[in-house]
Formats: sequence, structure tokens, C-alpha cells
Amino acid sequence: MDGFVEVPRGYLYYRQHGHGPDVVLLNAGLADVRMWDTTVAWLAGIARVTTWDYRDTGLSSWSSGPYSEIDDLEAVLDAAGVSRATLVGVSDGGRQALAFAHRHPDRVAKVCAVASSFGEFPDPSAQETAARRRMREVFAEVEEHVRSRDILAASVVDVDAWSPAANPDDRRRLIGWHVANARILTMEQYHGVELDPPVKTRFAEIGTPVAVFAGGRDFEGTQLWARRIADQAPTASLFTAPDADHYPMFSDPGQFERFLREAVANPG
Repeated sequence: MDGFVEVPRGYLYYRQHGHGPDVVLLNAGLADVRMWDTTVAWLAGIARVTTWDYRDTGLSSWSSGPYSEIDDLEAVLDAAGVSRATLVGVSDGGRQALAFAHRHPDRVAKVCAVASSFGEFPDPSAQETAARRRMREVFAEVEEHVRSRDILAASVVDVDAWSPAANPDDRRRLIGWHVANARILTMEQYHGVELDPPVKTRFAEIGTPVAVFAGGRDFEGTQLWARRIADQAPTASLFTAPDADHYPMFSDPGQFERFLREAVANPG
């Protein structure tokens, strides 16, 4: 099943597959529902799986002003008939999943925060400061290509930095999705609005169970964010996969499936 849901000043595309406990998958920032095809192929055998495109990506509408990320996810859940679900978010999707759980704990059985991204660290340690410095170097190179309007080059740099363990075919897929969703790279301002103060300062307030996935070949900064969540969220656990990068469904699919099967089987 697939369809569209109307939201203020736009619409969102979603898909649903399978039967069983509800699992909702949240994309990485420059991807769309296609990033989940290999995951849905097995996950739909044990769960009812909902995937969806954020505004400015995939088949969802482009934004023209501020909108609530949390309200958009709630609209998808309502349209898909999902009252309560395990939320699985990769990269920026992990941030959105945690923010939603903070606002609507009654609708979330568990959050799987996979390689979650939150930007700059509040009150960073020396290690966190150094890790972010390395990430900003990559972001500056990407931005240089965007300014010169070479979106393909920007996407190649971005994918190679985040996905060093991707095989050649998956690397091409990731680059293609980045190019297809490049509006986010070229927007003067990102319009999505989350919690205020942001969820990255409020992990200790999240009572929902949280399963954190960290890849050993991801940016060190992302791994340090995983540790922060695991240390601060009251009911968090940390799963580490040494061979995984930012996209573990491609770089280490066996470990990612093991992690996700365990989370779905034991949401509490």
C-alpha cells in the first residue's frame, strides 16, 4: 500500500508493507524511502512496516516555509493507521524519532537511534570538539561544490565520507539518492522545526526505551553522539558494530538485521 497525506502547505508520501507490530522507518537526511528497500524485504515478514519521505525529498512536496517535523510524522502515523510503533531513524531520522518520542511517548514503543546526527555538541569535550572539526572539513568541501553548482561532486564527497564501507553498487545508489534529493543541499534555509529546546539537550527526559546503534566506521562524531544518548537517556542500550558505517543496512546488513530483529521482538 502507498499513498499521500495532506499536511499544512504540502503533502507527504508513505508506503506500508507486511503485518505484525508497527515499525516506522525514518530516512537519513539526503535519502528517501528507497534506502529501506533491502530492510523492508525481510522486516515486512515480522512487522507492519511504514516508510515515508520528508518534505523536500522523494515524492513528498517541497517546503516554502517553516513546518513541524513532529506534526508531519504524526500525520503519517494517523494516515497509515498506526497508533503506536517502534521508530527506527537513521542519521537525521534518529534525531526526529527521539524528538517525536519526547513529545508523544504514548505513541512510541521504542526508538532505534541508528547513527543519529545532531550537529554541534552542547558543552563539548575535547574529543567531541576534535571530532566535529573533522566533520566540518568534509561539510566545507561539500559546500564548495554546491556553490559551484556541481551537485554530483558534492554528493560523491558526502557519500564517500559517510559511507566508507559501502560496496560499489550501494555507493552508486547512495550517490543517486543524494543527487535526487539535492534540494536540501541547495536550500538557503532548512524549514523543518523540531523541539525547542532541541532534543539533543533533552535525552535525559526521554522515558521511552531507546536502542542505540553505532558503527565503528562511521564518523567519530556520530559515534560520540551515540555514547551521549546511551549515557543520558534513562532506558537506553548501546549496540556497536565495528564494521558498519553511517548506513549499516548496506555496510553491515547482518549486524543491522540482528539489532533490528531484537528491537522489534523486545520493544519494552
